Amino acid sequence: MDLYKDIVFEVLLVSIIGLLVMVTSSLEPISKGFFCDDETIKYPYKTSTVGKTFLCLFYLLLPNVSISLKYYWTMHNNIKSLYVNIIYFWLGAGLAQITVNLGKYYTGRLRPHFIHVCKPSIDCISQNQFISEYTCTNPEVSLSNDSRASFPSGHACLAFYSTVYTILYLHNYKKSVAWVIIQFALFISAWYTALTRVTDNMHHCTDVLAGSIIGTSFAILMMYEMKTRISLENVNED
Repeated sequence: MDLYKDIVFEVLLVSIIGLLVMVTSSLEPISKGFFCDDETIKYPYKTSTVGKTFLCLFYLLLPNVSISLKYYWTMHNNIKSLYVNIIYFWLGAGLAQITVNLGKYYTGRLRPHFIHVCKPSIDCISQNQFISEYTCTNPEVSLSNDSRASFPSGHACLAFYSTVYTILYLHNYKKSVAWVIIQFALFISAWYTALTRVTDNMHHCTDVLAGSIIGTSFAILMMYEMKTRISLENVNED
């Protein structure tokens, strides 16, 4: 009975983290000024090569499918280990996303396509003039707000969190050249996703770097916490 209580409690906590993700995702970034001659925010707007729908479906399903398949292939009898792996993945994904959302809110960094999307109502007297007060004239308010949420990259964070978590989870499963190539392919998918954020004029390079570091860090932390918990529970059972 205590086991089921623990599971219900942990699922509830992760669900609360999920709600916090949605809340922090809806925060409007702080207003940040810019210089009239800042060429880094005057790039044209492009649609994302890796859309949010594909991003979430692929990178949120990938680890869970991998964890479930490994459990099936290795014929584990302890289903609790399957639960622990999955619950820690979702916990880390939520915490990483909250970290990204707060970064976007508190920095309000302007995206490379800011001028093109926001269409600020400004009158630059000189090129080195700093504009602190302006209004976006683009009628699509959500798009205008998003143009002020560049740092850090959420795409890079989720892509690297998911792939690094999966690579670490499957690391000790098989030892072969083919398996290394599979792990490399997973890494390349995250690397490609991160690169498209720059080429699509969605983020600055430092935004992508920060997102990648956040995602990788949480993946390593969650994997460490998960393995430590399983090891301790195995010792207690013995």
